[in-house]
Amino acid sequence: MDEIKLSDDVINQIKKFYHRSLTKEQELLIDKLITDKESKERYKKYGLCKECNHPRNYIYCNYCLFQPNFKNWTSGNHDVDKFIQKVQLKAKSFGQVIEWIEYDKFENVEYLAKGGFGTTFKAVWKEGPISNWNFDNNQWERHGGVKEVALKCLHNSQGITAEFLKEVESNSLVYDSGYTVPCFGITKDPKTNDFMMVMELLDSSLRQHLNNNFISMNWKEKLFTLYTIAYGLKDIHNKGLIHRDLHCGNILSNDIHQAFITDLGLCQPANVKSYQNSNKKIYGVLPNVAPEVLRGKEYTQASDIYGYGIIAYEICTGFPPYYDIAHDEFLAMKICKGLRPKSNYKIPQLIFDIINQCWDADPLKRPDANKLYELFNNLWSNCDKKNYIINKQTNEADEINKKSSSSSSTAQLPLSSTSTLSYIAHTQAVYISKLLDFKNLPEPKNADNDNLEYSGNFIQNNYLNLFRLINILLFLQIL
Repeated sequence: MDEIKLSDDVINQIKKFYHRSLTKEQELLIDKLITDKESKERYKKYGLCKECNHPRNYIYCNYCLFQPNFKNWTSGNHDVDKFIQKVQLKAKSFGQVIEWIEYDKFENVEYLAKGGFGTTFKAVWKEGPISNWNFDNNQWERHGGVKEVALKCLHNSQGITAEFLKEVESNSLVYDSGYTVPCFGITKDPKTNDFMMVMELLDSSLRQHLNNNFISMNWKEKLFTLYTIAYGLKDIHNKGLIHRDLHCGNILSNDIHQAFITDLGLCQPANVKSYQNSNKKIYGVLPNVAPEVLRGKEYTQASDIYGYGIIAYEICTGFPPYYDIAHDEFLAMKICKGLRPKSNYKIPQLIFDIINQCWDADPLKRPDANKLYELFNNLWSNCDKKNYIINKQTNEADEINKKSSSSSSTAQLPLSSTSTLSYIAHTQAVYISKLLDFKNLPEPKNADNDNLEYSGNFIQNNYLNLFRLINILLFLQIL
């Protein structure tokens, strides 16, 4: 949202009002004079700043704290400068503030990983993010000490667009519960001139966390991970936003199984303009993209819920979705026909019922993020309590999985002789975001997995049938 300033006439009429105890007449006048919803809410909660007469965002006045410093820095890009300034003026807490940070403020920059539209490094930020404003010294206070951060380099971002930055703004505005990864600011690599997002550094991606810890995780810990993801998604959706690229690579985790959603708005190239994206190009990780989106419909909050369901199944079973088959048009077609991830690993029925609702082919039948938060909060809280159904079901699931692992040689059980998961992924199983361009996919529907061929046999059989047909035609031609 662009900056909204109150006119002098409006300020003169309301500046003597006490915002905490408005009369009915004053309330009506405020509703008439302040038409911008956000400004009205800010005024009623915090009142006007006595220095600049702007509605305050918090107990501080953002205009007085940030605007005087706008002339002291520049990123060299007009859109980036305006973006940072706007976020600073709108921030409701210091956790939502984004800064311009010169690249020489970072030390020990090391490569971490490469994604679909960016490369991540880790570094030491010598100063650290701002934590408070010192009114005695009239200057910012910072966390100080060594602060390790993640630098996400955005590919082809020399021509970064305002449309892209509008999406990136979501990273700061949704930071409420702490289960989304905060963005501290933006910097620029002087060698490549690519812009970089400066973000909180966490231990690993959720996928790496599951690879290393799944075998030792109990159901209480798995449910805690599901609960924290639902909490972060609730924050995103309650701000009226959509993630659009929810998968295990865009969720980070720590050593106590907390999960944090990241990369809002980063699921497309930084230099794509809105008119170029008007043909509904789809970017994402195929197994996590809702079937209606694969067919070209708009992303919605319900499509995020589908992605959550796939992640939930991954957390419960240990395996990446469809890890043993190619992620291609055949898989996209099968997903639209009702195929969902399948494993012999037993999941407690209460949990599986929620997952099944999340990946329903009908978006209207999927629960919303607030409901998911309530459901998993309840299951996590009662998982280790006797006489609760979830406790009984998790114990039964553990017994079944233990017996299956001792009697079965199948690779569909996440067990190995080491502490890490052991599986071999198909060479065409891709878990980084990319352009997905499929044509003439069938109308999404639900189906029984038993009636759908899951493995690569589907593709193999089609090629075999084609090979047979060619042989028959050649034979007829010879005759």
